[in-house]
Amino acid sequence: MVTTWVKSLFLALFLLCAVICLATPVGAATETITITYRGSGGNYIGDTIIFDGKNTIGNTTLIKITGPGLPQAGVPLSDLGGTQGAANTARVDANGKWIFSWDSSRVDASKLQTARYTFIASDLSRPEQTATTSILLKKPEFYMIAQPASPGVGDYVDLQGMAEKGVSYVKIEVLDTSGTVLHTFMSPVGNDGSFAYSFHADMSPGQYNIIGSNPSMKNNLALGLTVGEPKNLTTTQSAPVPTTPVPTQTIEAASVTTNQETPSRTGIASTTIILALCLVGVLLIVRSGIKRN
Repeated sequence: MVTTWVKSLFLALFLLCAVICLATPVGAATETITITYRGSGGNYIGDTIIFDGKNTIGNTTLIKITGPGLPQAGVPLSDLGGTQGAANTARVDANGKWIFSWDSSRVDASKLQTARYTFIASDLSRPEQTATTSILLKKPEFYMIAQPASPGVGDYVDLQGMAEKGVSYVKIEVLDTSGTVLHTFMSPVGNDGSFAYSFHADMSPGQYNIIGSNPSMKNNLALGLTVGEPKNLTTTQSAPVPTTPVPTQTIEAASVTTNQETPSRTGIASTTIILALCLVGVLLIVRSGIKRN
């Protein structure tokens, strides 16, 4: 009799394990974070690069950059000298899609070189789940950079660049977003094409464009400049990173994506119910065995 009861219990446990093994994959759901970039993947420093992807984990995607000369933990795309591990944010729409536009002309280009950089996307609530893609960024043959890229009102801005050889000077114009020229400077150019010029950022806080030109140059030099509040003010400021408006144009994406899967709450709940039913079955079988005894 005892042997029959033990066999019944063993059979019930065996069936319970079989059900668990079969039920767990069925109850699992996919939670995904992906990142892609639009374009060919060979971009010049100063280009605008559009990233997008899918996020079925939460409603806020984080995106950061790492690579040669940058912290391994990554930094925000908008501030290459920012806090290690910090990131820009992008809203996730109702379809689980997100998009972020990076204007690399508005960052400190001295922190970038011709190299391949990695861009990391994660969810705000699950930062341990990531997706990555990489892009080859190239320093143009002729360029102009500003240090710092985000000065405060009253700071001096140092411009450095490389113009075409044979050019004796570069006319530097500072314009507001409406195209109005606020300042005009003339910078001499060395025999190797290099030039440097410093000016006082006496403009109001906002976005500005700097254009370097010469009638003999095939292409103008251009960069963006963000002027902030005077840095000598002792104000307490939070630093949320604004999301970038979604562009209306559609450009085909091409990149490598990484997906990660985790069990969903629905899958866990389903598995729990199945386990409960199986336990009830075990108890009934055991009770039946006892009665027979």
